[in-house]
Amino acid sequence: MLMPIAHGGHSVSAITLDISSNQTAYNILTAATAAGYNASTDSTAIIVNVATGVDIVGSSGNPGMTTGALNAGSNVTINVASGATVCGFDGAQGSENAAGGNGTDAIKFAITSPTGTYEVANSGTVGGGSGGGGGGGNRGARKQLYSDKGGDYCVNPISYGAAGAAGANGTSCQAQNGAAGASGTFIGGSTQCVVTNPGAGGAGGTAGKAVNKNSHTVTISGSGTYHGATS
Repeated sequence: MLMPIAHGGHSVSAITLDISSNQTAYNILTAATAAGYNASTDSTAIIVNVATGVDIVGSSGNPGMTTGALNAGSNVTINVASGATVCGFDGAQGSENAAGGNGTDAIKFAITSPTGTYEVANSGTVGGGSGGGGGGGNRGARKQLYSDKGGDYCVNPISYGAAGAAGANGTSCQAQNGAAGASGTFIGGSTQCVVTNPGAGGAGGTAGKAVNKNSHTVTISGSGTYHGATS
């Protein structure tokens, strides 16, 4: 929707994007283009209003909301109403020995060589996605040591240790790092007869940012809650 705004004594149109229903990986460029915006030639200002009660969440590898590659000269204002949330995607828990997945940003600015003015005015909640817990380490295994006049031999049965516990996931939309998985262990058998070493456990995934400015100059305002970095 095009709305006239006052700028320097002249009437300049702005594209206003009102979000009144839940969204996943909302792309401002995509929505603005559908409203008649042309990023290659159009420096029209864009105003995004996230209504009370609306939840915007990221998807795997994508932030909750991104500007996309808007025109460098387009001013962007993102208003998050009281009772609205914009959250990044939470990383998955890692499989055995593997690291947990990383959370994504709640809001990400992605404008090339930006020259406009940018603001996030938050009266609701903006939170980066949390990291997934690291997978637990695999269990160790050792055979028994048997000795006779001919020498030392590793023989069955195989003794298996315990697998490590997986690390805890960070709380959703709280921009918390996931916890590392615990190491596996040996139980029984001989130190000279290792079949499988226990795994060390995977690292926890890292949290996304509440607002990823991506080297843009962005004003952060409002009385709402930010979970995670705004940098």
